[in-house]
Order: sequence, then C-alpha cells, then structure tokens
Amino acid sequence: MNLFVLSELGHKGSHVGWSVNHSLEETLTEVLNPTLIYPEKIFPLKWLHQLGIPEDNLEPFELRLNRLLKHWYKLQHLPTLPQGTNVLLVIGLTPNFLQALLTIAPLLKQFDLRIAYLLDGFKPTWLDPTIATWLDHLFVISQELATEISQISSISTTFLPLGANTTKSYASGTHRWIDIISYGRGNEAVHRCLQAHFNQGSTERMYFHSTFTTGEVENPREHITLMRKLLSRSKISLCFEASHLSRFNGHSPLLYRWFEAWAAGCTIVGKQPFEQGVQELMDWENSTIEIPDSPTDWIPFFESLLADETTLALNARRNQQECMLRHDWLYRIKTMLTTVGLPVPEALHDAITQLQAEAIDTYNVLRLSA
Repeated sequence: MNLFVLSELGHKGSHVGWSVNHSLEETLTEVLNPTLIYPEKIFPLKWLHQLGIPEDNLEPFELRLNRLLKHWYKLQHLPTLPQGTNVLLVIGLTPNFLQALLTIAPLLKQFDLRIAYLLDGFKPTWLDPTIATWLDHLFVISQELATEISQISSISTTFLPLGANTTKSYASGTHRWIDIISYGRGNEAVHRCLQAHFNQGSTERMYFHSTFTTGEVENPREHITLMRKLLSRSKISLCFEASHLSRFNGHSPLLYRWFEAWAAGCTIVGKQPFEQGVQELMDWENSTIEIPDSPTDWIPFFESLLADETTLALNARRNQQECMLRHDWLYRIKTMLTTVGLPVPEALHDAITQLQAEAIDTYNVLRLSA
C-alpha cells in the first residue's frame, strides 16, 4: 500500500488548534512513511480575522467563499503514483480543507481509495456536496455528527475518536510541581477562583494557566513539546466539554485535550463530554473527576484532591496505561484501514505490539517509583 497524505499543515499555520494534526501526522510518518502533500493556502484565514469577522462566524463565512472561489489552495508539484495500491488520506480540521482536493484533481481518479479524517467539530451543512462526492469514506470525531451527515449525504461516514501519540509523552517522571494546569478554552469562573486562591504568595500551590488571548504561537512544534513537558509535570489538568461552542452544534465529543492529559499521567478535573459513544471511551475509574457545581465547594474540593497523593498517583498510572492500551493514534489508524477494507501493514501491527508491551512496563515502573 502506498499512502499519500494531503495535509492541512502545509499552510504553515501557527494556531495551537493544529496540535492534533501534528500529533497524528507524526505517528503516520513514523509507522507508515507516507508521501506528504502540503498545499498552500492562497487566502489565509488571518485575512478574515483582519476583516473583523467574529470567531464563531469564520467557518461558515469561509465556506461561502470556498464555494464561490473554489480554488483556495495551490500546489507546486503533483506527486507521482507508483505501482500498487495507492491510497489518499486527507487530514484537516473542518470540511473547508476538502477544497484542497482540487489541487490534485488530475490524479483523484487514479487513487484506488480516497478517504478523509476531519479532526474538529463542524455543522453537516458545511460539507460541500460536490467535494464530498470525491471521497470514498469520511471519518469524523463525533458519533452524532456521523449520523447527521449520513442523513443528508451519500458519503459513507464513520465515527473515529481522536487519539494521542502516547510514546511522545514524558509521564515517566513522578515529580509533578504544577498542581493544576489550564490552557486554551476553559471555564472562566473556575479560573478566577483558582487564580485568586492558588497564585498568591501565601500558598505553595502552583496553578499554571494560559495568559494569551489568541491561539497563535511562534513555533507550533516547540509549543507541542513544551505542552507535553508541562502536562507531564502537572498533577491535575482542567478539561471541560464543549457543546456550547457553535462549531460543535450541540454535540459533546471527546476532545484532544483529554487524550494528551491522560497520556501525560494527569488527573483530569472538569466536566466530561456526554454524547453518544463517549462513555465507552473513558469507562475507567476517575477518567474525569467532575468538579462540584457550587463555586463555594471548588477550593475545598481541589485542596482535598491535591492532598490525596495516593489517589493522584493511582490516577496517573491508570490514565496513562489506559491511553496507551486504547487511545494511541496507532489504534485509530488500524481502525481506519480495516473500516475501508485495507490490510494492516506489518509495521503498524508491530508498532501496536511494542506499544502494548511498553504500556505494561511503564505501569510497573510508575508503580514502583510512586
């Protein structure tokens, strides 16, 4: 099998939202050695920001422009397809990136299989019917979204949860000097409460949180490396379900921050996602500890949990092992291939076998060092 990946990372975007793309692409490259195709975006999204368009309206606005202009991407050179089974995998955040298929239009019919994996939430109406017909299969991160797409489109659509590159985490260390970490989208009321209590000079506790207002970073790969390190040194990571955000259209999928926190051995506190198919993905003890509803209970709750070092250590070992055994990208790639009837390459099979052995070894090391 010859795998070609049409990747959204080619536009050199520096938004932290593409961390999940980097993580998946990293795993694909290590195991399957695909040919990476990076189309360049002609009309960068930041131009829309400069027009003053609200964040929640960017995707539908860009969608309308996509359907009007069509060619939003360009590609310097078309790849050469070798002998054998040639598979195209499109990886992007939302349906807007599917417009990049136009850059390889002369080759589309030469691929034996054309599939796409969209890594963020979106409304089914954002799918361009014309572009969608060029795909044999679509994978999305929400079971309910997959069902809705199947109701309005002829494209075969399957729910495929997000994952993490668990071998890249730094969770083997037991010295966690950050008590609570919060980054990106969070709960403002909880943040204000923790900031006022934990980040004063009178306490030894450390509450680490984002202080920027936009998601742009200077170097995405350095940011990812730093976040892995910070998470591996954090006892508690705050995660809140996201159904209130417009792009999720009321859906509450399991998002990337859960997987990267589990892989790093954090105890997750917040509000867990609730949509169909999610509970089965996080059905172990303390996979997410629900924060009390009453604000007056928050500080006593966190102080009690932070004082319970035994529970935190157990959570760290369990979360990391469950993530390694169930939620590495390797498993998602295998599911993707088998769903569309492709064989599992020997390299992928061997990588999964090695990962499962490492999960047992890592658990034993963490247990002995706790």
